[in-house]
Amino acid sequence: MNFSQLGMRGRLLLSAVLPAILMMLILELVFLNHYQDDLERSFEERGLAIVRQIGSAAEYALFSGSREALDMLAEGARRSDPAINSVSVLGRNGNLIVCAGVPPQHPLSPKDILQVRKMDDVTSVMVPIHQASLMLNADNESWRTGSQETREPVTGYILVEISRAELAARQSEMLKIMLTIMVGGLLLASWLSLRLAGGVLSSLDSAHMALRRQKEYAELLARTDALTGLANRRAFDEVAEQEVKRALRYNTPLVLIMTDLDHFKAINDRHGHHVGDQVLQHFARILSASVRNIDLVGRWGGEEFAVLMPGTDLEEATRLANSAAGIVVGKVGTATATRTELYAQLEQIQ
Repeated sequence: MNFSQLGMRGRLLLSAVLPAILMMLILELVFLNHYQDDLERSFEERGLAIVRQIGSAAEYALFSGSREALDMLAEGARRSDPAINSVSVLGRNGNLIVCAGVPPQHPLSPKDILQVRKMDDVTSVMVPIHQASLMLNADNESWRTGSQETREPVTGYILVEISRAELAARQSEMLKIMLTIMVGGLLLASWLSLRLAGGVLSSLDSAHMALRRQKEYAELLARTDALTGLANRRAFDEVAEQEVKRALRYNTPLVLIMTDLDHFKAINDRHGHHVGDQVLQHFARILSASVRNIDLVGRWGGEEFAVLMPGTDLEEATRLANSAAGIVVGKVGTATATRTELYAQLEQIQ
């Protein structure tokens, strides 16, 4: 995936949403692992409590050899907890004496220590029963390692198999709850990110539009004569270069008209530059109105102007030039008017 194709909006949204998603996933994984460890620990403690209770009650029955008492004890323990699949009492040689429930699916070898085996479907717990007493006060580590200093002879074993279906169901239920929380959190994080990103993007769009307008205005100023509003020499040269190439390529006519205002310096000297500026502006309007929309009128410099007329032959260009000159003469005076008369008419215009 090419992130450069997402654009500013997509990258900003991803930068806002991805950290929230990653953080939520990490927190949920940590919580699930901790929750599963707690469930496993609780499940194991539950099995240990069951076998200790049975072992304490079965000690005398084993010693006396009362099979009926052992059978009642095993059956009562199995019925006390629906999760217990089977409760088995074994002799000191590991021979099965009584079994309540289904036969053991994963039997353990008799040992003089506590044994716990976790399978996919069941957890098997086996404890030894000593002749004197069961190690009720011993901690779990002592059961596992057999580290007690004094050991009485083993009279038998208690084997309990506990179904892990309840544990799996609770884990599945918690997983569904966490997935629901995660989806809700992601939706909330996405909504907040969109709101935040929308505000930021709105500001960025406004700033971008302002910068674009400033750029366009700056480019316009760089290509426009400030006094007359016509194309300046730079803009005129760029367009003229393209039009010359086009005319040469397609063999079409192209006319360039250069014109200036006579006695313009005298106008400035006598009437001031502000009047001279008005004359230049007025003349620019006359030229622009005298040509076609496809023609380009530019200020070449000072009182000099240029007109570029693509697709026009010399005869047509001459007619348009004379028309513009006639308009100027009509505004100011005849072509043969004296300088004094021109000054007098300019004073009237002013």
